[in-house]
Amino acid sequence: MKQYKAEVADNPAVEMVHVSLDRDKNAAESWAAKEGFPWPTVMMDKLTASGLEEYMPQGVPNYKLLSKDGTIVAEGKSEVFAKVAELKKEET
Repeated sequence: MKQYKAEVADNPAVEMVHVSLDRDKNAAESWAAKEGFPWPTVMMDKLTASGLEEYMPQGVPNYKLLSKDGTIVAEGKSEVFAKVAELKKEET
């Protein structure tokens, strides 16, 4: 959360989305709220409609940074946050 607040929250070039692998919507939303996630949660049954299905990992957690057209720009936590920092610098 600290890294999100420092690098993503005020960055207009980036939006974060949580994809839950939990089949229980109430449990997933409850957990996300407890963790203080300010970003939206997409449930498994909404993956196809959301367009995120093709990006699903084999394991969790998983970080991917996508461009507006859906191209994967970076993968892995450190690579994603490094690219986010780079994008933030470009915005200023």
